[in-house]
Amino acid sequence: MTESYVYLDEFRRDIYRMVPADGKVIGSIGCGRAPTEARLVAEGREVHGVDVSAEAIETARTRLTSARVIDPNESPFEDDSLDGLILADVLEHLPMAWEKLISFSRAVRPDGWVVISVPNNRYVEALIPLMFKGDWPESPMGIFDQTHLQVMTHKRLNRWCLAAGLRLDAEFDCYDYRFVRRNIYRGLNLATFRVLKAFLTFEVQARYRRESVARSA
Repeated sequence: MTESYVYLDEFRRDIYRMVPADGKVIGSIGCGRAPTEARLVAEGREVHGVDVSAEAIETARTRLTSARVIDPNESPFEDDSLDGLILADVLEHLPMAWEKLISFSRAVRPDGWVVISVPNNRYVEALIPLMFKGDWPESPMGIFDQTHLQVMTHKRLNRWCLAAGLRLDAEFDCYDYRFVRRNIYRGLNLATFRVLKAFLTFEVQARYRRESVARSA
């Protein structure tokens, strides 16, 4: 991503709610300006952020325990050095992201947690232009973000995590940011006992725990 990429500076409650109470030393890959991670620091946690944007990191340094610019090809943290890791809308931007996830997960101690959020490409409003118009638009952000390299679904993320030695700890439903649509889709999801979650949730969000031995996909 280039410096022209839009880095928002808004606290994300949807990410914050996934972070468990345990874990003092936390890493955040793709932290941006780190407004959400700053809340964890204020609560007494130690948060180390990395990002490819020097501009975003300049702000993050004022908010986190440490923050630095990294090369996207490097492993940003030492193995078994973290209690928890935040990957908030990062994996979809990476080539061979499933391999990067294996590397990232090794930074977390066994039974430590990894919080992941990625866009849901099976979301009903993402499928409409594809199925009925035969097109996939390019946008500056959101599901159609032109910098996305990966097509993400619940099943694909869970498969990647299994291969990375991560077991599912909790799933979270994240709905459309627009008030009316958010509540319509939430109601439909609850009414169908979450059977249609793959089509009604805007993002795929889950928390995983690292197992001691990674499995093969």
